[in-house]
Amino acid sequence: MLSVGSEAPNFSLPGVEGGEFDEYSLVEALREDLVVIAFYPADFSPTCTDELCTLQDMDLLNLDADVTLFGISGDSVFSHRRFAEEYDITYPLLADSMGEVAAEYGVCMADWRGHRNVPKRSVFVIDERQRVRYAWSTDDQSVLPDVGEVRAAIDDVRDDRTAVQRYARGHEHLDTGRDRFETAWSEYEVAAWLGAVEHFDDAVAYFDAAAESFRSAGRFAESARVEHACEAAGDRADEYRQAARWYARSAEYYADEEDDLGDEYRADAEGPHEAASTGDELPAPSSLFPEE
Repeated sequence: MLSVGSEAPNFSLPGVEGGEFDEYSLVEALREDLVVIAFYPADFSPTCTDELCTLQDMDLLNLDADVTLFGISGDSVFSHRRFAEEYDITYPLLADSMGEVAAEYGVCMADWRGHRNVPKRSVFVIDERQRVRYAWSTDDQSVLPDVGEVRAAIDDVRDDRTAVQRYARGHEHLDTGRDRFETAWSEYEVAAWLGAVEHFDDAVAYFDAAAESFRSAGRFAESARVEHACEAAGDRADEYRQAARWYARSAEYYADEEDDLGDEYRADAEGPHEAASTGDELPAPSSLFPEE
C-alpha cells in the first residue's frame, strides 16, 4: 500500500455522477480540491454499501467545496449508476475494471469471492501536491474506515502555496465584482434603475465566489500572515456583497416608485460600501507567496 508522504499515481477512469457518465482524472480534480479515494470491492455487497453510506454521512462534499470524493471499484459504470441511484450516492463512482489503479495504490486483491483483481477496502487522502496525506486499508472487508481519522487528515492539510492559489482565485473574482459594482453604481447615480439592478446582481455573484475562495484559502493557510490576509479579503468580499445586495434592492424600489423603501435600502448599503471602498488595499497574491 502507498505510504503517507508518497506521490499518488495519477489515473483517468470512466465514472458516473448524478446518472451521467464522464471521465475522471486525479490530476484534474486536484486543481480544485483535495481528493479522498475510497476503494471498495464491489457494488451492492452489504459491507460496501455500509462503507459508502458511512463516507456519504461525513459530508465531505460540503466542506467549503474543498474535497472531491471518488469511490472506486471494478464494477462497470452501468452497475455504478444503478448502485448510486438505489443508495442515493451523490459523489462519482469510478470503474477500475482491470484493477490497474488499485494495483498502483497497492490495494488490489488477486482473488475475492471468485473475482480477480478486486480492490481492498481502503481510503486515501491526497493533497493538491499529489501527496498521500492519509492511507488506510484492511484485509477484512467487513471492517469500515474510521471516518474521524479521515476527517482529521483533511483538516490537517496546511499549505501556504495552496492557500495563495485559492486566494489568487478569490482576488480575481473580487476584481471582476468591483468592475460590475462600479458599472452598477454609475447607472444607480443617474437613476438607470433596471441596469443598476442587473449589474449589482452580477457583482453579488462574483463577490459570493470571491468570499468562498477566500474562506477556502484561509482553511489551507499555514502561516499567520497568509491566514490574516485571507480573513481580511473575505471580510472585504462580504462588505461589497452586502452593499451590492442592498443597492440592488434600493434600485428595484426606486424603479417601482417606492422611494421610501429605496431610501431605506440605500442607507443600509452605505455603511458596507464605505467600509469596502475605504479599507486598506489587499495584498497581491504574488506578495504573499512569490514564485520561485
